[in-house]
Amino acid sequence: MIKQKVYKAVLYIVVITMGVFWGGGASFAGNDEAAIDSVRLAFNAAYNAGDAKAMAALIDRDAIWMPPTGEKAIVGADRIVARYEAFFGKTRSTFELKAGTIEVCGGCAYLSGEWQRSDTVSAGGTATPHGGFYLMVFKKQPDGSWKIAQDIWNDGIKP
Repeated sequence: MIKQKVYKAVLYIVVITMGVFWGGGASFAGNDEAAIDSVRLAFNAAYNAGDAKAMAALIDRDAIWMPPTGEKAIVGADRIVARYEAFFGKTRSTFELKAGTIEVCGGCAYLSGEWQRSDTVSAGGTATPHGGFYLMVFKKQPDGSWKIAQDIWNDGIKP
C-alpha cells in the first residue's frame, strides 16, 4: 500500500515537471489544434488579400522561412513581411494552405499538408500555378496564442 502511494506521488511529480518544462502548464490539445488551424486560415485570408501586415500578426518575431527558390533562409518577421510586401506589390495570388496534420508537443506544434497557389503578375498576364507540401512549426506565445515560427515548403506540384 505504501509502495503504491509512493509510485503515485512520483508519477504525479514527473507529470507536473513535464508540464512545466515542456508545456508551460496545462493545456488541452484540442484547443491548441483549433487555435493553430485558425492561424492557418488567417494566413490564407491575409495572403489572398495581399495583406503582409495582417500576416505579420501571425508570425513569431524570430521566425525563419525556408523557401524552395534557392534563396537563403529569411530570418525574422520583419524580413519575412518585407518579402511578402515586395511580392504583393507586383503579383496577385490565390492561395491555400490546405488543412493538414497537427501535432502539439508542449510549447511547439507542427502542421504539415499540401498547398496550392496561382500567381498573376499585376501588370497582366496568365496565371502561373504552383503547389506542393509544407511543414510549419508553431511556437506558443506567452499569452497562450500560437504563431508561426518556421515555414519550409517545396514547389513541385502543378495543380
